[in-house]
Amino acid sequence: MKTRLKVSVLLLFLLMLVLACMYFFYLISLISGRNARDSVTAVERSNHVLILGEPEDKNFLQSIYEGAKSLEEAYDCVVELYVPKSILNSNSAGEGQGLQTLFDYASFVHPDGIIACVSAQDSAVSYPENRLGKPVPIVTLSQYNAEIPQISYIGTNYSEVGRKIAVESSKFLAEKGRIAIINMQEDSSPNYSTLMNSLSNTLASYKNIESFVLDFGHSGTTKNFSSDIKKMIISENADLLVCLTTEDTIRIAQLISELQKDGKIGLIGFGNGEILETYLAKGTVSELLFIDSEKIGHTAIKELFEYMKNGYANSYIAADLSVRKAVPK
Repeated sequence: MKTRLKVSVLLLFLLMLVLACMYFFYLISLISGRNARDSVTAVERSNHVLILGEPEDKNFLQSIYEGAKSLEEAYDCVVELYVPKSILNSNSAGEGQGLQTLFDYASFVHPDGIIACVSAQDSAVSYPENRLGKPVPIVTLSQYNAEIPQISYIGTNYSEVGRKIAVESSKFLAEKGRIAIINMQEDSSPNYSTLMNSLSNTLASYKNIESFVLDFGHSGTTKNFSSDIKKMIISENADLLVCLTTEDTIRIAQLISELQKDGKIGLIGFGNGEILETYLAKGTVSELLFIDSEKIGHTAIKELFEYMKNGYANSYIAADLSVRKAVPK
């Protein structure tokens, strides 16, 4: 009896082992088959578009890449994003070394088109060629540089950004109230100055809106900086705060959440990213204006293939400005 029981248990164990092995091999064959199908269905594209930029622009370029990649099938192309982990500073080893390093990579892979995020001071020594030995058409983003032989430049109209922020501020206040424009820039760039002038001039056209600048540009390292900002905001009795950069918007949003408990103060910011999205969802940021970078990716691809097909493209395109508002609670 005991022997028969032992045999039964052993047979049951062997049966379970066989079933487990069969299931294991079934999973292996399923995965292998899926990989095989994926490799068979992989589509070869006729064109290669390379998106280039420096590490500090990585998030912006990722969004550009996603917009451009969505048009791969429509334009029969493969889109590649190349952002090196580190790159030579343009001022440390001769002017233009940063952009030149990116173009050296492009020369190695021979793309059919390039979308490059450049700095105003970048000046490349040599430009990449395709496999036929012809110059690769380049669409530039961010800063315009006349020394680069771009077929098209997609940039921000900072005067229009200033006007748009003023209009949104007026709507938020129903054309009546006090607006504090926050400035934390120690050294304002020409673009920032253009934006600020356009904003101030447009706000001046509203008779019942008073606007003024709270300038913290040279006090950001003081020990009591945060408390100083809060005190000044309270003392000025502003109905709305306006920030003109991503960094300023984040910093002010971090400071004023407790000042917004009574709902009397709003914040309109400029920029994009996960941190700002969080503040917008919480309602700390009332409105967020930002450049639609995915649409820039769409536009850049279209301009590249317009040039490759017809030999011409729009030399300058203003990037679209979008607005997102916090959901009322």
